[in-house]
Amino acid sequence: MNDKEIAALADRIAAGRRSRQVMDFLAADTAALSEADSYKVQFAVHDRLTADGKDAMAGWKVALTLPSQYEPMKLSGPVFAGIYKSGVRPTGAVFEKGWPIKAGIECEMVARMSKDATAGGYTADSIKAHVASFHCGAEVVENRYADVTKVSGPGRIADDVLQAACIVGTDVKDWQTVDFAGLKGRSEFEGKEIGAGPGTNVMGSALISLAWLANKLLEHGKHLKAGDVILTGSVHPPVFLPGPGKAKTEYVGLGGTEITVK
Repeated sequence: MNDKEIAALADRIAAGRRSRQVMDFLAADTAALSEADSYKVQFAVHDRLTADGKDAMAGWKVALTLPSQYEPMKLSGPVFAGIYKSGVRPTGAVFEKGWPIKAGIECEMVARMSKDATAGGYTADSIKAHVASFHCGAEVVENRYADVTKVSGPGRIADDVLQAACIVGTDVKDWQTVDFAGLKGRSEFEGKEIGAGPGTNVMGSALISLAWLANKLLEHGKHLKAGDVILTGSVHPPVFLPGPGKAKTEYVGLGGTEITVK
């Protein structure tokens, strides 16, 4: 895509996001979009949704962390997308009827960054020096399309990979000694488990995915910043909720989150 085409697609996505209406155009408009161009569109969408000062970028999310998730979409590997300040909510958050259009839940670790990560070559060990805290968290994803299964991998990247909200829950005490790979995460809706998985599903562990993100952003001319909130990846695929009710996520033995969808 040329710059004019990227700008036009970003304009349309940003307008769709602001309208909070079903974006039935995205599958067709991004069918031929390349992975490289999809990030250019995503960054342009970020610029448009924050240009008026009513919102701001708050951090990043890691998604599609398993080969079984990204390979069918013909993507080169895991992906990342933006998180907006308006979407960062504490546990107990209530989402009123109408948004998200169709909500889903993912069980994730949330990291808060203590300082910028600009050096590159980060590992699961070296990225620790840039982390202020970890929290048991959740991502609220949104199916804002006529048929999400028809939206390509690059199409999802362009529109922030279903991102709606980042829920920050229980503070993880002494996180430096936690075996993130050995954790078990789970999600439930109205008291029934709807998804679960091990910490290893997140590229091996939350620290591995965080280091990957730090390095990947640098490849795209971006970097993790002090204060950024990071969704490090879900231990299970997104599960869309059947309707209104309470959803919870939990890392067994550590804590979790709770939300209400009206």
